[in-house]
Amino acid sequence: MTTNLVLAVSLALVVLVASVRLLLRARRGRERAWRTALLLIGQAASAALLYFMLLPPGVPAPSGALVVLTANATALRDLAPGDVLVALPEAPNAPDAERVPDLGTALRRHPGARPVRIVGDGLPPRDRDAALGVPLSFTPSALPRGLVELAAATQASTGRRFDVRGRIEGGAAVSVDLLDPAGARVARATPDKQGRFALHAVAGAPGRVDYRLQWRDKDDALREDIALPLQVAAGAPLRLWLLAGGPSPELKYLRRWAVDAGLALRTQVSVGGGVELGDPPLPVNAATLRNFDVVLLDERAWRTIGPGGRAALREAAREGLGVMLRLTGDLSAGDRIALREWGFDITDSDLPRSVRLPGTDTADAAARRIDATDDVRATDTAPVLTRRPLAATATDGVPLLRDTRGDTLALWRAHGRGRMALWWLSDSYRLALSGRGAAFGGLWAASLEAIARPTGAAAPTVPSSARVDERSVVCGLTDDAVLRAPDASAIPLARNAATACAAFWPTQPGWHELEVGETSAAFPVRGENDAPGLRAAERHEATQALAANAAPASDARPLEIPGPRWPWGLAWLLLSAALWWFERARLGRINVAN
Repeated sequence: MTTNLVLAVSLALVVLVASVRLLLRARRGRERAWRTALLLIGQAASAALLYFMLLPPGVPAPSGALVVLTANATALRDLAPGDVLVALPEAPNAPDAERVPDLGTALRRHPGARPVRIVGDGLPPRDRDAALGVPLSFTPSALPRGLVELAAATQASTGRRFDVRGRIEGGAAVSVDLLDPAGARVARATPDKQGRFALHAVAGAPGRVDYRLQWRDKDDALREDIALPLQVAAGAPLRLWLLAGGPSPELKYLRRWAVDAGLALRTQVSVGGGVELGDPPLPVNAATLRNFDVVLLDERAWRTIGPGGRAALREAAREGLGVMLRLTGDLSAGDRIALREWGFDITDSDLPRSVRLPGTDTADAAARRIDATDDVRATDTAPVLTRRPLAATATDGVPLLRDTRGDTLALWRAHGRGRMALWWLSDSYRLALSGRGAAFGGLWAASLEAIARPTGAAAPTVPSSARVDERSVVCGLTDDAVLRAPDASAIPLARNAATACAAFWPTQPGWHELEVGETSAAFPVRGENDAPGLRAAERHEATQALAANAAPASDARPLEIPGPRWPWGLAWLLLSAALWWFERARLGRINVAN
């Protein structure tokens, strides 16, 4: 039952009781009929006036928009007559704006001001639910110069690759570096024309570590330094088996990188005459291959293992193994036939043999030591690499590596649950020799991870991006789940039993830990003022989504607001006073003798 109906019924009952009393008194013949009629009409009219004083009839709302200033909103000069200007707590000082604690308060104070126009960076998570179902438009402010998009893993396993991708606004970035916890650069990228970049690295020892993302301008000045917390789990590192028909510089530097990156490496190099270097030789069969994630071999080792070994590799790939064949020399007709059985067609090519790889223009440092005996001097330009004079195609092939001209240098195709790849770049080790060890490591980390046996790791249930004093959500909870802040205090969770999720508002930056039964998951929370470009871009995107899904202002039904109460109140007061006087007056009364 609505408030209007409850009030109307209550007043009607009061009028009914009062009317019965008047009628009983009139029946005794002490009052004239016209006096009784006036009192009955007056009581009903008084009740009606009281009703409209408490719940006045609606009147059309004044026309005008509700203009809401958010963070970084600029001064407005295009306000129309009737517009209402309010400012959220994050907005800069605006003398003409009414300060409100949140959007919900502004909507309640100004119910007739529609549509809602958001100006500035956009709505924080606190106000987005209040904006649902409201005619909304968004005038965004310019994004700040700096990092505005970031997709970075917060969980990784030892020896496995993790990716960092993003975009830098403003066009000032010339280089983007990923630094490990010791401050050494492990990857470098040059942003494209839109400012986008991608970096790759291999996770090291288990624990919670802080990588850092830095970008520099054309003057090599550091413009931004952002922490990238990473939880490295003590999972099994990528298991790599190197098979080679002989030693080579490529194999030498590939082995060094694999050891430094923490991969579980096994090497088997044949030098002829039945002599093998590296680890004790293993048979190439199903039982052996189940213990590896990637097998990397050259065409000489591929021939040595024979048809039986190649069949075992192919069957293992069907079960999930990654197989990469490096083509370092000439192929015989039999080799080409065998590769055709693997789904690859090899043809000779007259493409230029000299190639350069994208993202290798900038060296790691002026000089960098690779080991205790070799000093590697950085070169000013990217080194020229060489490729085999051939081309490989596959009906379902996916390019794994391209040069700066866009020509394919490596290709993979799916085979069952695994992947098989061909590689015909001859000397990627020259990247390391020219002081570009990060580019060399990133190249091989990305390539091997792309074809490696899938781990089947479960997706985390913690937020990928959380910030102090902003709403975040964790899912997959049980009744005994506990969320702990960096100081080990428990954080209250606003649970939703239907979805097994809960919202929370962190108050401390740093690592937070979610404990669910016997398991736990850690995730970082950024400070309120960390990475302001990321915060502004996230609000832009969320508010634009709200505006895109909002009902057009033309479709909104005309709004009404309660009319003024004082005319009804004054009329009720005057009528009540007149009834009070008339009740006590002798007018219309009949004198009855005793």
